[in-house]
Amino acid sequence: MENPAEESVNDLEQELKERASEAKDGFLTRIALTTALIAALAAVTGYLAGERADESLVDQIHSSDSWSYYQAKSIKSAMLSAKMETLQSLKDMPPAKADTDKIAEYQADMKEIKKTAEEQQAKAEHRLNQRKILANGVTLFQIAISIGAISAITRKQKLWYVSLIFGAAGLVQLLHELFFS
Repeated sequence: MENPAEESVNDLEQELKERASEAKDGFLTRIALTTALIAALAAVTGYLAGERADESLVDQIHSSDSWSYYQAKSIKSAMLSAKMETLQSLKDMPPAKADTDKIAEYQADMKEIKKTAEEQQAKAEHRLNQRKILANGVTLFQIAISIGAISAITRKQKLWYVSLIFGAAGLVQLLHELFFS
């Protein structure tokens, strides 16, 4: 027959093993939950990065269209100026008022078109910079997920903390773009 004290020790040992197992499972649950949250943030950040890249491309296309329109006005102005100079050289005729008015109109249009094109180009560059910030965030989230997986496999809590730090850094990138950019 077993000693009652030995029985109590065995029961206590069994209880400790169960609690240790539960604690490890709790740790794995925390890792799983934070990793899932980080993965969701990575997905949102990746979507926003793609959206900013698309918007940048559209803005760049609009800028290119504006620059093409600017060039067309410039060519029209140059051709009209050449016509006026040719007539003045050959026939010693002063430029017609309609022609000088048209050149002034082209110059005013070109000034406005140039301003618009430069604004569109700056907007495209800004959106591209936003995409870079978001892409950095996605990378940090991916690193956090990887380190979180390693911490779950090795059951090392310090690695989980490192994972959380990388996740926080990714979150800073996301929040920076959403609220300060």
